[in-house]
Amino acid sequence: MSSFVLKLIAAVTMFIDHAGLLLFPDLEFMRILGRLAFPIYAFCIAEGFRYTKNRKLYFLRVFILGLICQIVYTVVDRQLYLGILIVFSISILLMACLDSFKKAMRGQPSPVGRKFAEWFRLETLSNTGDRVITGALLAASVLASLLLCMTVDVDYGFFGILLPVFTSFFEDRPRRLVMFTATLLALSIDLTAGGFIYQFWCLLAVPLLAVYNGKPGKYRMKYFFYIFYPAHLVFLYALDMIF
Repeated sequence: MSSFVLKLIAAVTMFIDHAGLLLFPDLEFMRILGRLAFPIYAFCIAEGFRYTKNRKLYFLRVFILGLICQIVYTVVDRQLYLGILIVFSISILLMACLDSFKKAMRGQPSPVGRKFAEWFRLETLSNTGDRVITGALLAASVLASLLLCMTVDVDYGFFGILLPVFTSFFEDRPRRLVMFTATLLALSIDLTAGGFIYQFWCLLAVPLLAVYNGKPGKYRMKYFFYIFYPAHLVFLYALDMIF
C-alpha cells in the first residue's frame, strides 16, 4: 500500500469523523471510522520528514496551513485550541531536534551544532559539545511541549505530539512500526482515561500501516491533501451553521 492510498484513507475517514462530530452526533460509527485518520496522518508526517528534500519548507507548509485552520477554530469555537496541524508542526520541530541528536551521537556534525558554532563564532565544536547541546535542546523541547499541553487545549495532547517523533526514532520500518504502535497505545489509554471512549479504535490503523510499501504511489497530489484539510472544515462548519 502506497503513501497516497494511506493519505486517501485518512482524508476520507477524517471527513466522516468531522461530519459525525458536527452534523450527525448520534451516529457513533462515524466517530469510530474517524479514529483511523489521525494515526495514519501522524505516520505520514514522520515519513514525510524522513524523505523530504527541504525540511524547512516542509515545516512551513504544515505550520502556515495550521495557522489558517486556527483562524477557523477560533472564529467558530471562540476558544484557544491548538489543532492537529499545529500539533504536527511541533512534532516536526521535535523530529529535527532528535535527528540532530542522533547525528551527534553517531559522531557526525549536527545542524544544531554547526549553527551553534556559527552563532558564537567558534572555529570548531567538539563532538562532546555537539552531543551536550543537541541533547539539551531535545530535552528542553520535549519539556516545553509537555508544559504547552498542560497549559493549552492541544488536539490529541502530549502523546499526539510524540507519535510522529517516536515513529521516526528508528531507521528500519519494522521497529518504526513497533514504536508507533506502542505510542499509539499510550495515546489511546490517555484519551480513554480522559473520557473519549472511541479512541482504542485507532489501533485498527496499525494493520493498514503494516502493509505500507514505503513508496509514494502513482498519484501523489500532495497539495490536494494540504488544501483538503481547511476546505473540508469550512464546508462542514458552513453546513452546521446553515442547518
